[in-house]
This record gives sequence, structure tokens and C-alpha cells, in this order.
Amino acid sequence: MTSPWQVAALLLIAGCASGAPAARPTTPPPAPGPGLDPGRTESKPDVVYRYPRSGAGIARYAFTRRDSVVATMPSGEEQVQVLARTAYLTLTWIAADSGTKITTTIDSVVADSGITVPAAVLDSARGTRWTGTRPPTGGLSGLTGTRTSLLGDQQRDQLTLLFPRLPPDGVRPGAHWRDSTEASARVSVFEALESSVSSGDAGEPLPSGALPIQVTASRSAAGEANQFGQAINIKATGSDTLSYQLAPDGRVLLAGGHRWTSLVVELTAIGQSVPAREISSISMTLLR
Repeated sequence: MTSPWQVAALLLIAGCASGAPAARPTTPPPAPGPGLDPGRTESKPDVVYRYPRSGAGIARYAFTRRDSVVATMPSGEEQVQVLARTAYLTLTWIAADSGTKITTTIDSVVADSGITVPAAVLDSARGTRWTGTRPPTGGLSGLTGTRTSLLGDQQRDQLTLLFPRLPPDGVRPGAHWRDSTEASARVSVFEALESSVSSGDAGEPLPSGALPIQVTASRSAAGEANQFGQAINIKATGSDTLSYQLAPDGRVLLAGGHRWTSLVVELTAIGQSVPAREISSISMTLLR
């Protein structure tokens, strides 16, 4: 019979390919990001990058993601599970002053070489469509999908990271800004309410004209779930380090970085808990 803590562990690693017990990852977590600074400097006030407020378009992206989940069993043994895949998405947009309507469809999902993912799991995400609004300052709100699936939901969460939040009047080279949000989010395989505080720094334009943007964020989340008859509480903290290249016309040409999350899954009925760590490497590349 599966014990409650095994249920929690299975939930944590449900989205990952099977793997044997392993030692701790050799890559240490990064040092904490720089402190947030409400100040702002601008080196070139005549150059402003912002999302378009008129027009429409279509783009195709490759979303690559590699997740490593380390769950600690009550015996002290660590279970390490890894899932790596690339999803190809088609994104259409219609801009307006109040915000841009974004529609995104998963065309296909391909597992990385050496990673075994059942074909049915990959196919379950194909054709999933989301519709949401990108506010004039970035991010995504009101995101709704045609169906849910493990890989599809993970790509949805990656989609929410595609558009960095910018200052209300756009971003200039050398600018620094901060932002805070509270919204529903997915923590590993669990839905939770997440609070995030982030800071953004813009560099100098690249030869291509794209503006490099660096975003660091700290996150905290909490939620409740009921899985396989088990009442579960989830608490998590995490940090993000993400880099972007924003074209002068507001297109995100490239985005990516790392997300580190520490979480505890509490089985309230029996007072047991399963701690885990999740490391995600992500990238979003504009193909055309």
C-alpha cells in the first residue's frame, strides 16, 4: 500500500521522467540577487522601448525547459527526477491602448535526447490554446486555456514569463525599476497563490538594436490541494534570474534563465511533510 508520504513524493515528481535515487545536484544555488532599489537612472532618455499599442502580428517560439526535482524521503534518501523538453508555440497578438490580446497554441512538444516521456503525455499538450491579455506594461493576465494537461500547464506557466514587466512609460537604456505582483501560479505540480517582488535592469542596446534586460525576483507561495484522498498544504519560496532581449518594436527576441524553488508538501491528516527542491532552466526563442 502506498503511504501518504509516498503519495506526496509521487505528486512532486509526476511531471518528470523516471529516475533512480541520486545524490544531491552538483550545481549549487546562486547567491541572492541584488537588493531592490526604487531609484532609477537613465543614460539615453530619447530611446524608449515599450510594447506596441496598435497593430497585430503572429510569431513562432521555441520554449525549452529542463526541470530537476529533488524530494527528500522520511528515510533521508533523496529522489531526483529530471524532465527536459522543447515546445513549439504559435503566438498571435492584437494590440490596443488598454492591452494586447494574446492567443498562443502549442504546435508540438519534443522530449530532449536521453529523456523518456510517453507519447501520450507529449500528445496531451499538443493543440492546447491559451488566451490572455498583455497589459501595456507587460506580463500576462486573465490567461485561460482550452484544456489542462501536465506538460501543457507547465508551458502555460513558462508563457507567463515571456513578457517582462516594464515601467509605465517604457524602458530606456540604463534604467532600473521594481515591480510586485500577486497571482495564481503553479508550484511544481500544485496550484498556489504566489507573491513576487522583482527588479529590472536595462543595459545598453546591442548592435542589433535589441535592448538587454535583466530581471531578478523573489517569490513566496502557499496553497491547498486534495490529491488521491490526501489533504495537502503547500508552502514555497524561490528566486528567479531571467535575461531578455527586447526589440525596438516590442518583440521579445530571446528570454531565459533559471528558477530555484524550495517547497514543503504537508500531509495535514497525519502531520507528515515532504521537503523538495526544484531547479528549472528555461529559454524562449523567437523563430520567426
